[in-house]
Amino acid sequence: MALRASIVIGAGSRSFRFLVRLIERMPVLPVPAWRTRETSPLDERDMVELLARAAVVDVACGQSLDASGPELVTYAELIDRISEHMLVGRITLGFSRLMLTPVASRVAAVITGEDHELIGPLMESLEYDLLPAGSNAAELLGVRLHSLDAAIEHALGEWEAAEPLAAR
Repeated sequence: MALRASIVIGAGSRSFRFLVRLIERMPVLPVPAWRTRETSPLDERDMVELLARAAVVDVACGQSLDASGPELVTYAELIDRISEHMLVGRITLGFSRLMLTPVASRVAAVITGEDHELIGPLMESLEYDLLPAGSNAAELLGVRLHSLDAAIEHALGEWEAAEPLAAR
């Protein structure tokens, strides 16, 4: 069985931590053309529950399932929602034609203190919508999903319990 997810929202999720660090460290966020791409973020608690149930439910055997959250949002909307939960006002400047992913990913990696080996492919994947395409894992496995706002708030709270966030 395989589970596919676009972005997992959780204190331990490197892609979520990357977005939080960008928001935290940049008062103005230049967002390339991928800001209009859509995704369906999933709460890490839901992902853990999906994994646990998939291990014991026969119907999941041999299937490839999409693990997606209950809301479809653009990356710009996701950044705005995280900013709101962090209680920081961040201006996002959208660039319709600007991609420059190879350059932008190197700069973003330095700003966030992340490895470019992770950030480069992550940002390259943003050039496409990351939407559920196949069987819905939550439906099949009977998992009740948390809202995106609940996922963000929980992840930020867990993160802050372990280390302070400068912008919150």
